[in-house]
Parts: sequence; structure tokens; C-alpha cells
Amino acid sequence: MKHLILTAALASTALLAACGQPAGKAAAPAAEPVAAEAPMAEMAPAATAATTGHGTGVVTAIDPAAGTVTLDHGPIPELGWPAMTMSFKATPALLTTVKTGDRVKFALVMTDGAAEITAISPE
Repeated sequence: MKHLILTAALASTALLAACGQPAGKAAAPAAEPVAAEAPMAEMAPAATAATTGHGTGVVTAIDPAAGTVTLDHGPIPELGWPAMTMSFKATPALLTTVKTGDRVKFALVMTDGAAEITAISPE
């Protein structure tokens, strides 16, 4: 009887582990138990650190409705970025300080893969 209960419990666990897996893929086998568990602080996801950067460029577009400014900018060494043209989020107040065609200097913050202008001014 114990064998039947254990088999049913293992089968249920396997089925639950396979939920959400694409057809034809089996669930990964359960990991072996570990002798010592990590403290809770080590198991929590790490906080995402924001990275700041500074650059210069030319405003090629402003979209107040979307809250973006497009810059053709030079390299941004703090982020390891080469020169490129891209859109950035910016507050409405910042968008009013520049116009298309302005050569600008700017600061930005990169959080969770998204860059946002924190300061911008004509050179």
C-alpha cells in the first residue's frame, strides 16, 4: 500500500512539474537534496543596480505623446555603447528644454535594460 501511495505522489509531482512545458519536452528531473541550505538572504533575487552614463549628440526627433526623445549620440563609455541613434524615455519637462536639430549633452540612467534621460541641455 505504501508503494502505491509513493508511486501516486511521484507521478503527481512529475505531472505538476511538466505543466506549462511545450509538447514533447519532459520536465527536468528534480535536483538531489542538498546537505546544507543557503540562508534566505542568498536565495532572494539580487536588486538590479542602476547604471548611469553621459553623452553628447543631436536631437533627431521628439515625441511628447510617447515621452521620448531620439538622439544620434556618440559613444557612451559607462555603458559600453558605441555611437548610434536611439530613442530614450524622458519626462515632459525635459522634452521642452530641447528641439529637433539641437546639439545636446545628456545624462541617463539604465535600469533593467531600459535607458531614461535624466538631464539634457543644448551645448
